[in-house]
Amino acid sequence: MNFVETIRVAIDRHELIPDGANLVVGVSGGADSVAFARAVQHLGIPFTVAHLNHNLRGAESAEDERFVRALGFPTVVKSVDVNALAAETGVSIEMAARQARHDFFAEFDDAVIALAHHADDQVETFLLKLARGAGPDGLGGMSPWQEIGTLRIIRPMLTIPRSAILDWLKEIDQPWREDASNADDAFLRNKVRLEALPMLERALNPNLRGTILRSMDILRAENAWMDALLEGFSLQDELPLAAKRRLLRKWLFDQGAAEAGFEMVESILELMELGTGTKIFELNARQRVVVEYGAPRFEEGGARKPRPRFKLTTEPGTGWRKDHGRGAGVLPAEASFSAERVGDAPIEIRAARAGDRIAPMGMEGSRKLQDILTDQKVPKAERENVPVATCRGEIVWVPGYRVARGWEVADAEAAAVHVKVERNDSE
Repeated sequence: MNFVETIRVAIDRHELIPDGANLVVGVSGGADSVAFARAVQHLGIPFTVAHLNHNLRGAESAEDERFVRALGFPTVVKSVDVNALAAETGVSIEMAARQARHDFFAEFDDAVIALAHHADDQVETFLLKLARGAGPDGLGGMSPWQEIGTLRIIRPMLTIPRSAILDWLKEIDQPWREDASNADDAFLRNKVRLEALPMLERALNPNLRGTILRSMDILRAENAWMDALLEGFSLQDELPLAAKRRLLRKWLFDQGAAEAGFEMVESILELMELGTGTKIFELNARQRVVVEYGAPRFEEGGARKPRPRFKLTTEPGTGWRKDHGRGAGVLPAEASFSAERVGDAPIEIRAARAGDRIAPMGMEGSRKLQDILTDQKVPKAERENVPVATCRGEIVWVPGYRVARGWEVADAEAAAVHVKVERNDSE
């Protein structure tokens, strides 16, 4: 198959472009992305070019932008000072550039983002990750289809070597921009491409690239199988260490973590194993994992999530509907109150407040809600999101915990007010 046909087959085989999706092609101006954009044009697939000016190479970055604009495709360009972003967030230039690209791609609605990674990229990535001590998930390399948060990324050129890309560009007389940094052996990837890989091919196996690609195919298939086995499990389940590592890595990337290296994963797992108190693991200057009572929570920057809204429904009846008792604030939850005690007063729902107290049914006296939530192992950051039901100025129910003493229904025949509380974040 020729270059364009290979891309078409990959798109069809992996169903990379869903019906109705907008195709966005990331184009830097280099040979790989320019060739891919021209190939998509040959295939007659409508698309938009996305070019991010990283401002890392001065006038050269500006020339890259002008070159991409001149290709003649519908183009959206964004400029980001990646050096400033790296300094602000405390991550490497490489990670800051990656985050900037992802933020840019996320601005496109209902889009599939197509990237021009190729077979040589896969092989180089394998060797780099092997040298750093990656596991099977990392050594499997890139997949033709990937979801990162809300991003849908496709890579239809993963089986095509770079030599074939360059041959096709020359065949159609299409110029491209050459990044001088690609020849700088100060960069580790360049050392792999220019020195380590040729040496290994000479010394060990002239077909080493094909052998590595085959191993990566095997690893990706086995990774997919292991991921399927873990469907439905959570980080709170009792699982083997290997499964917990895999789940935590996936969770971190799903939350938008910039990276999830081995040491990072091990450190967070250790904090989770403690199971007490509140511990914080700083991923970088803007991202952290807060572990409370063994449960991890992802935080980014200084942004706070909006407080939840609650929906309360009531209806008259008899007898009682038992609260599930799975933990304070676990919704939806149901309970019943004595209709005689409620009378014509409204039952209302609100978030917990400092100083709240309740006289729990089956216990003497009253207790601070704060103490109850501590006993229930509700993380501090989540306590203000726990709902309480009030009537006549008194807390009558903590959903998921207990009804207040004196508000319970006397027996199965007694008149009651049945209530249900659930999250209502759609408003």
